[in-house]
Amino acid sequence: MRQVIFAAALAVLAGCSTTPLSVRREIRTTLDGYRQALDGKAFDRLEPLLSDEIRVDGMTDELSRAGLRAGMQWPPARIENVQILKISGASNSPDARVALYTARGCFVMRFGFDSAGKIRSIDEAPLWNPRGTVLKGDFKSPFVGSKGLMFVEAMVNGRTGYLLLDTGSSDLLLNPKYFSADTRAGMPGIASTVHGLKSAPRRAFVHELKWGNLVANDIRGQLHELSQMESPGISPLLGALGFEQLRNCAVAFDWKSRTVEVSARGRAAGARNPPPRARVGFSYFLHAPVLEAVIGGCAHPMLLDTGSQMNVLPESDPLGAHFRRADANTKISDGGETGDRAYPLGLVDEMLIGGIAFRDMPLAIFSVPYLAGNGILGSPALQAGRVEIDYPRRTVSFW
Repeated sequence: MRQVIFAAALAVLAGCSTTPLSVRREIRTTLDGYRQALDGKAFDRLEPLLSDEIRVDGMTDELSRAGLRAGMQWPPARIENVQILKISGASNSPDARVALYTARGCFVMRFGFDSAGKIRSIDEAPLWNPRGTVLKGDFKSPFVGSKGLMFVEAMVNGRTGYLLLDTGSSDLLLNPKYFSADTRAGMPGIASTVHGLKSAPRRAFVHELKWGNLVANDIRGQLHELSQMESPGISPLLGALGFEQLRNCAVAFDWKSRTVEVSARGRAAGARNPPPRARVGFSYFLHAPVLEAVIGGCAHPMLLDTGSQMNVLPESDPLGAHFRRADANTKISDGGETGDRAYPLGLVDEMLIGGIAFRDMPLAIFSVPYLAGNGILGSPALQAGRVEIDYPRRTVSFW
């Protein structure tokens, strides 16, 4: 019965189209080449099919190409057939919803094409949108602070434990110590960490996630090793909440009271006494808010990452006498793996954000791969006072 309903759904999506036959043929030829490249796990055969700029799941061209080269599109089983379900958009930049069939099942993708018929974008496109995350009401939650990071108590699939608050993660992370991989068909993907790319991360299915009044149903989380963060006071460490769970909320962090407030409308946007000392608009790099930090008169773009224990600037950024290097260096960890190389660690005499001076801020000199020269604004800035990220309004407020 399930197979009959599924086939009917595909038939509805594959209805009539006004797309010129020549465009449909061009798309079919490109998709046939795509399938052959994937089945052969051959990036050299895939690359000629890509547009001058390619975006996979909204990632930058640099990260998308590196991910494709690393195998983020290599399917777990051979693709037996490709079916075009629907073509939409202008003839010079059409989008196609496509079903890819393997012996184990079917998954649906959305491809964008340029005027030459080459692939300009690839995104997951499930037939039914996941229920996602719902905020059922404003709430305040205590957090446990450990090594400069914030951990909240939550429940995932009926198990109570801790989740790291990590705005640097694009989506939910799950600790493989407590969750098993979902074996259903789908593209494996990649993870981009401080150490570079990790290919084919596994995913686990979440029936229900609940933290305060924030509830998510029927979503998938990416399995990621977090063993270095777990401790007797933070156990079981189930995973980390990322941008996808917080994107429709305003989230305020207060290290003094060890609390985090989550609301649909940020406290900074309404009446509050006292008002914030500064409210700064932000842009996005991928999923992360980008703020401008000024050091010695020079502006540095930095990604606000609550899951980072340290502020980080690329090795190419000149700091001169404003950076006082410590005697010891530091190694960089992604939560489960520590790199071999040690990087300079020290203090910046003054960092200005929104006109607010942060003095003697800890800083590591390290170029995170694929961040396009952006630095990271981590926990030391959050601990200096109350900070609110209002995602819907794209503002960060400091008290």
